[in-house]
Amino acid sequence: MPRLCVLLPARNAAGTIGRAVASTLRAMPSDSELVVGDDSSTDTTAERAQEAAAGDPRLRVLPIAPGGGGVARVLGQLMAATDSSLVGRMDADDVSLRGRFRRCGAAIGRGDDMVFTQIVELRGRRPVPRAPYSIGPDEMPWHLLLTNPVCHPTMVATRDCLDRVGGYRNVPAEDYDLWLRVAADGGAIRRLAAWGLVYRIHPTQVTASQRWRAESWNNELQARAFADLAQRLTGRPLPRLVTIPQMPASGASAALDDFGEAFRAGLGALPTRAAHRLERRLNGRIRWVRARMQGDDQ
Repeated sequence: MPRLCVLLPARNAAGTIGRAVASTLRAMPSDSELVVGDDSSTDTTAERAQEAAAGDPRLRVLPIAPGGGGVARVLGQLMAATDSSLVGRMDADDVSLRGRFRRCGAAIGRGDDMVFTQIVELRGRRPVPRAPYSIGPDEMPWHLLLTNPVCHPTMVATRDCLDRVGGYRNVPAEDYDLWLRVAADGGAIRRLAAWGLVYRIHPTQVTASQRWRAESWNNELQARAFADLAQRLTGRPLPRLVTIPQMPASGASAALDDFGEAFRAGLGALPTRAAHRLERRLNGRIRWVRARMQGDDQ
């Protein structure tokens, strides 16, 4: 049994999966496995993955049973087909950087349950590194109440922490939903400052769709996961900030003020630098919500 299994969902990714597979195998330790889930591709995705591995026995390509549920369905089948103590992620159009799994594994060895790296965005042909600063387990749950500060394909987590919360669910933002539940369960989540992935940005990404955003923002399961984390941190089952502009005007301002009050009350327990960073992030998110509220009023 390999210690680490890296899960890579793929559908019609023949043009990019070769580089994704080759770079991930180069970055992985010897005691690991890369499992590509071929989700009913109609192109040569599986063949390109095998060619890129060049006979490396650490690669497995599995056909995924068709059905609804998007990437959560694929990841669920890949989880069921593997038994490693650590689970990593990769996407079919990204590039792994050397050292990412070693760094994440070391952090888990020190007691973390789920670890991410920072990313380099690839916008067309232009690489744009994101700011290399870390987010520790003490402040990560608070960041999750404001936004999603981590990138799914950089994840390495213990299987135990994923199993404790029931794994991936069939919701629009299956990754953010999982982070919320792990954090609410008391899991230690960390983002490392080091860059571990080149993440391709393109207009056809699911998360770029306004329809996807609306479905994610209004999903009841994700709202419950968010409220559970807010209850644990603040003692109040707060609503997501993105849903406040959709409230009646008479209640939206009060809900926003209540969120800010509850959030700020908890920052005193954090280290000064982390608290100041979260205060700035909170103020920015509040400005975003107020701008949307004013736009709705016009």
